[in-house]
Formats: sequence, structure tokens, C-alpha cells
Amino acid sequence: MKSLVIISAKGNSGRTLLTCLLARHLRRINHWRVLVLDLAEPPRCAQMLASHGHDTTGSGNSVPGLPERAQPVTGGRLRVLSADAVDGLRSSDDPARTRYYANLRHLLSAVGPWFDVCLIDAPILPDLRAVCAEALADAVLSPLAMSPECVECASAVINGTYGIRNVRARLNPALRFAGLLPVVDVPSPMEEAWVKMMETTLREWLIVDQAFPYGYAWLPRLGSVGRIKKRPVPHGRAAAQDVRVAEASRTVTACLNVLTRRLDAIGNDAVHARRDAEVCDA
Repeated sequence: MKSLVIISAKGNSGRTLLTCLLARHLRRINHWRVLVLDLAEPPRCAQMLASHGHDTTGSGNSVPGLPERAQPVTGGRLRVLSADAVDGLRSSDDPARTRYYANLRHLLSAVGPWFDVCLIDAPILPDLRAVCAEALADAVLSPLAMSPECVECASAVINGTYGIRNVRARLNPALRFAGLLPVVDVPSPMEEAWVKMMETTLREWLIVDQAFPYGYAWLPRLGSVGRIKKRPVPHGRAAAQDVRVAEASRTVTACLNVLTRRLDAIGNDAVHARRDAEVCDA
């Protein structure tokens, strides 16, 4: 089983949105057996996917869901597991997260034979639960909301005390960085200043793909797509509105295809052997 942890250093970055979209894409399009492990609080991945009828273990309230595809694709399997449903991941008297780490390692070992990939929605750094997930995963992906703090957030994810470089150096030498993924409102406000900042400051860490206008992958924020759909338009402009929605939908699909290829490149030899991982009571 391959494992990908999705992290960020700031809330409202698109982490949960990305996890849910990628999970459904891998199941419906690639027919993979997908486990979504929701370590965040509240467990919004579990809530969002449960609202669409996916097999979910955990608790939570309903939240706005994701748009369905017109033509469902059969095959694959998607299971969602919320950390609040696992005794070993709920302990509140483990500030150093040593037992949390051991139990998370055992959990990943136990579910490995049943799934092709595990997507982990981690808490916001510097939460030590996110560090435990980094220490055990095969790869890390970080969505990045376009905001004045985005460079600082990217630096924390890559070079911070609990960032990818330090985790790789101290805990998980095999950890791969899938890249930074900008999450952008649409119609895209990719102004000249943003483009220059991305190219000069973050270019090394972006997911390069020439199919996208600026040469790197990005994900439209679905909330803004929904606002386009609901916004009243003057007579005669509905066609232009439909074109913008269609373009956003194509960009989402292209982005998920790029991420799938990156995930598929993680060979089975990179999967950590955890069969002998110990069980640690929490």
C-alpha cells in the first residue's frame, strides 16, 4: 500500500478538498482501493465523504458535499476512517505522541493488504500528529492557498522545524515530496504579481506540467466554482458562464490526473515494511 500525507501550515488551504477529490478520482477513474485516514479535528474528510454514501467509520456532522460526475464509473473501493474511531489515536495524555506514532504505524501495517493507497488528511503543522504521519508516509503533498501568507506557509512545510526536510533527515529518509499545489479561486486571479512571486520564490517546489497555462499544476477552489454557477448573469451571457465552469472542471480533472501519475510513480519498493510493527496500548 502506498501512502500520501496531505499537510499544510495554515487552515483553509484546501487540504480536505484535495484529499476528498483525489480519493474519489482514484476510486472512480483508476479503480484503486482507497483508504482515507482523517487525522484532523474536526474530521471533515469523514464528514464530506460520508455525506456521499461512502463507507465511513467515525463521527461528524454533515457539510456541503462535492459535485457528482454525470457518468459514474464502477470499480475500486473507498473507505474512510476517522481518527476519533480508533482508540489508539484518541489518547489525550500522550503529549509527545510516542504512543500515537506506534499505533499509527501499526494501523498502517494492518490495513496495508486491503488497500492500494492511503490518503492521510493531517492536522495543521506544527501539530505532532502531522509529524507522525510524515514520519510514516511514502510521500507528502501540500496544497497552498493563494494569500499574502502563502510563501511563509510553504517555507514552514518545507524548511520548518517539523517540515519535510527535517522529517526526512531525522525520521523518514525515504519520504518523497510530491510538491506544492496552489489552490486558486476561479475565475483565476492569477495576476502578474502572483505569477512572478510563484516563479521566483516557489518554482522549485511546484508540480511542473506544461498542460497548465503557467507551466505548473493548480487546483480551482470548488467553492468559487459553485459561486459561478449560482451567480445571476445578464441575458446572453449564460454561455460564457458555462464555459468558465467547464474550464474549471477540466482543470480539476487535469490536476487530479497529474497527482495520480505522481502517486503511481511511487514504486512498491518504497513502501515501508511494517509487518512487525508493535502494538502500543494508548
